[in-house]
Amino acid sequence: MSATPRSHPSLEVPDDGSVPLDWVSGDDRRLPPDSPLLVLLACLTGGNDDTYVRHMLIRARNKGWRVVVFNSRGCADSPVTTPQFYSASFTGDMRGVVRHVSTWYPKANIYAVGWYLGANILESHHCTLSGAVSLCNPFNLIIADEDFRKGFNNIYNKALAKGLRSIFKRYLLLFEDMGGEYNIPLAVNAKTLKDFDNGPTRVSFGFKSADDYYSHSSSSDSIRNVCTPLLCIHIQAVPILLEMFARLCSAYRSDI
Repeated sequence: MSATPRSHPSLEVPDDGSVPLDWVSGDDRRLPPDSPLLVLLACLTGGNDDTYVRHMLIRARNKGWRVVVFNSRGCADSPVTTPQFYSASFTGDMRGVVRHVSTWYPKANIYAVGWYLGANILESHHCTLSGAVSLCNPFNLIIADEDFRKGFNNIYNKALAKGLRSIFKRYLLLFEDMGGEYNIPLAVNAKTLKDFDNGPTRVSFGFKSADDYYSHSSSSDSIRNVCTPLLCIHIQAVPILLEMFARLCSAYRSDI
């Protein structure tokens, strides 16, 4: 069985954007129509080529699950057809993906796994899933931004900003038509995630600033409303996540 994702017809979404889905190759005819279906959401700038995604999809396929990788717009060479990427709280594409795969396999229970930003999107998402797993969700994006500028995390911050700059430059013409609204120079020269979010991200999704975006896009606000069975997993070797989770729990205790 091959574990190489194969392209599926792109999913057209309401804003005229295009969301390609990568289905893991294999002989689906050998799987019953009610085999469980797993949707994978990678982290910021991540996609189907990332090792952690491939590990998960291989294990799921070996267990007899159908697997589809949802690449966010611009990630893993997926196209950007409108002046909009994705954000930590934009769930429109995810809702479309779940509706789409459920029409292909109406008898299947649909599950999802999300990493980091993908986990935040997943926990902000309200649609029919049988269950979900959240891996290393930052939960509170304001805290995440603070910690991203400390120590080794700052290196990771710059690397992610570089990835976003690269995607943005490939589709620069789409955004140039919007004039100065997107603050194109800031996006093209972004040194940190916050620089980039103060450019295209906050404009695309109607926020006043990056801080406003972080404040209103953290899944810490929506997780309390989750009704679907949800497993949240964090890694002890990632201090930034442990600190954010501890501060989040402390904040909840103070509200009780």
